[in-house]
Amino acid sequence: MRLLAFVLCLVSGLAQAQWTYDNSPERKFDMSQNMTNRTTIEWKYVEANQVQAACEAESRRVGNNGFGYGVMACSFYWLDRCTIITARQVDMRTIGHEVMHCFQGPWHNK
Repeated sequence: MRLLAFVLCLVSGLAQAQWTYDNSPERKFDMSQNMTNRTTIEWKYVEANQVQAACEAESRRVGNNGFGYGVMACSFYWLDRCTIITARQVDMRTIGHEVMHCFQGPWHNK
């Protein structure tokens, strides 16, 4: 039982380390990977407790199926325009994350 607990702690620690690395404020992005260098950004903001609902609604409006997981913000991008939805009060890390989607699309897996 102790071995199982140790293994589970180790695995969850590795998963957390990976998440921290991927979302680090110091993470560098290769701008040559941009899908566009020019876009128009529309920034919609809602109360913090409405972000999930607003993102789900926008996802369905543009023909997607929603998220199926919790989000703190979201973006929907095309080559010439991008819509970002956040809480009314948002930190730089979150808005920077969403702006990167406007220029690089689905960069999480790069």
